Amino acid sequence: MIRALGVPPTSIDHPERLPRLAQEWAYLLRVRSRWASDVELRKSIAKRAVDDLKSVGVSLDRLRAMAQADRIEIELHDWDRQDAQACAIHEAACEIPWEYLLSSGTRSEGRYKSVFISRLFDNGLARVKPHPPANVLFVESAPGRFKDKYEFKDEEDRISAAVGAANKPDDDDYRKILRTPQRSELVDEVRKNWEAIHVTGIDTHQAGWVIDDFYVDMKDKNKPLFESLIDSDGRLVDGIILRQDHESELPVRYDELARILVSPTPPRIVTLNLYYSGARIARELVRNKAHVAVGFLDEIDDELAELFFQAFYWNWCDRESNKIFSIPDAFVKAWKAMPMDKAHGTSIVIWMGRSIFEPGSESISKTASRSSARKKASPRKKRAAR
Repeated sequence: MIRALGVPPTSIDHPERLPRLAQEWAYLLRVRSRWASDVELRKSIAKRAVDDLKSVGVSLDRLRAMAQADRIEIELHDWDRQDAQACAIHEAACEIPWEYLLSSGTRSEGRYKSVFISRLFDNGLARVKPHPPANVLFVESAPGRFKDKYEFKDEEDRISAAVGAANKPDDDDYRKILRTPQRSELVDEVRKNWEAIHVTGIDTHQAGWVIDDFYVDMKDKNKPLFESLIDSDGRLVDGIILRQDHESELPVRYDELARILVSPTPPRIVTLNLYYSGARIARELVRNKAHVAVGFLDEIDDELAELFFQAFYWNWCDRESNKIFSIPDAFVKAWKAMPMDKAHGTSIVIWMGRSIFEPGSESISKTASRSSARKKASPRKKRAAR
């Protein structure tokens, strides 16, 4: 289901076509460097987006109506995980870069202003009034042989500065940096109820590219672990590399990672600087009751990824503006800050547990927030004075 303000909801027709679209568009965006800087090729890709949207029920008239909206939402529902056909269709729906198809499609049909495109997996959580995060957990993971190949100092500095913790110690109560934790250590830390969690590291796909024979050796030494990482179609599942006890490089599946990162008090947001984190890891986080999760559908330039998350947290925690930015509005401001020559075709995905069209997704003025707080405090003061 696709929704836009002032436009009737649009159901997706011919779901059997989704796996093919997912495969074709995943490839197109992976090779975006070949066409993103060519105006004529971009027009051709946009026409293809319009045609492919029409093939699944988004008519040209409907797309033109959506071009007038500043917010568009794609809702995906849960499904029977034991039904192979349903799994294939729903997983394909999650892999399709709807954000790019709808953005380029509406742009080609007259859209001029910016548009926020989100994914909804309704998890029943209550409305949360916009406010900056009360605390932030920064998790980085480069275990075993990856330690000498990756470092996160620049990213630590950027996120720390963005959330106002540039001069705070690593284990500060407001912003804590957790470096290459064991799986069990991460579980324990998350239970301390962090409002925002930022995760950066090596995903399961990248691990196989960086370390020769990473999965070949795993299959020989730990076949059960290897087989747990292969889906029914023979593909490697999304996930992250952690460590635990004697396993110095432990691949953790997307569904297990989501359960690890969501405590009984769900985080307001989990941001994922991981390749291939947008389709499944972010979705499962919201399915497990995180309010919001942000990730990437494929690979992304490291500098661009860090810049995006720095801009997002900076705007969300903005102490100088007269507004308290909602997460959607901070996301839009971060996207506008990206260098478009590098960002075009980048599939940054935001999953939400509540509809963008429900109350509470708008930014609020700091004056209104203070006024509301005073009004709420007055009855308690009066009672105390009696």
